[in-house]
Amino acid sequence: MSSAAEAASAYLRELLLRPGRHRRKWEQYAERSRHGQINQLAVAEVLAHYLWEHPRNTGDADILPRQLKDTSSRVLSGKLLSKSALALFIEAFDLDTFERDQLLKLWEGSARVRVLSGSAGIRDGRAIEELGPPRYRTLSLHDHHYVGPDGFPVRHRTLQVIEALVDGVDRMPYRADTNALSVEVGQGCRGLGGEVRKIAEGVFAVDMLLAKELVAGETTTLEYSTTFQYEMRPPPEFRRIVVISLENLDIRVQFHPEKLPREVVWAVWDGMEGPITEREPAELDTQFAVHRFLRLAQRTVVGFRWNW
Repeated sequence: MSSAAEAASAYLRELLLRPGRHRRKWEQYAERSRHGQINQLAVAEVLAHYLWEHPRNTGDADILPRQLKDTSSRVLSGKLLSKSALALFIEAFDLDTFERDQLLKLWEGSARVRVLSGSAGIRDGRAIEELGPPRYRTLSLHDHHYVGPDGFPVRHRTLQVIEALVDGVDRMPYRADTNALSVEVGQGCRGLGGEVRKIAEGVFAVDMLLAKELVAGETTTLEYSTTFQYEMRPPPEFRRIVVISLENLDIRVQFHPEKLPREVVWAVWDGMEGPITEREPAELDTQFAVHRFLRLAQRTVVGFRWNW
């Protein structure tokens, strides 16, 4: 099986394991379910029921769940993921537009999407040491964080303006911990290059290749997004770690109208592992989002924390 198909299979498993409508769809057919495991016969029930209602070929309506169990097993175990099998899962589980696009891009092996995996939390200070002296600085950073109807983070979109400090800047490392399933690059980037590498304990990086090589003093705008995988609900917060200094930091967290927080506060943490040292109430706007802009942030951890 190709690495692209393996990446798509991993993302599909994550979608079916994540608490929400996709998981509920197969769990209704499962006599019992185990934490972190997908009941493949129950998934086959979903596929068979869909083909009964939407037959593609003669005889599809007569296919029994046990006849699809092998297909379900091979797809979810990463042994087989054909284009037709992928389409069946997309239709049977009614994946939304973002999920469909992400799944198809992973399956096609797009150079603009890369799966990241690891096993621990991030330590930005150590990561900076491993990556060497800075070759660029960030002039502005816009974090747009989206929380889904199940209370789990769905995706994160970043807009970043950088200025080259030296000649020949043609890439920027993207760092992540295990919570980042995949990263997709857009404006200002021509793809993702090189292997995913471990740069510190539990910290992994892959290079985002710039659309243009920069000379010292030249700027460019980058756009990239991240999707997440969580087996358990993560802490109800979004934090931005500022290792040294950052100008024009814009943070926005948007909630799904079906899952609104009871309370949201703007918070400052005492480092990565420390407690909240400052907090200020934040109100949702008409788009169910909270927002804060900082002209300058230095050696701090800031963001939003909420209660359900």
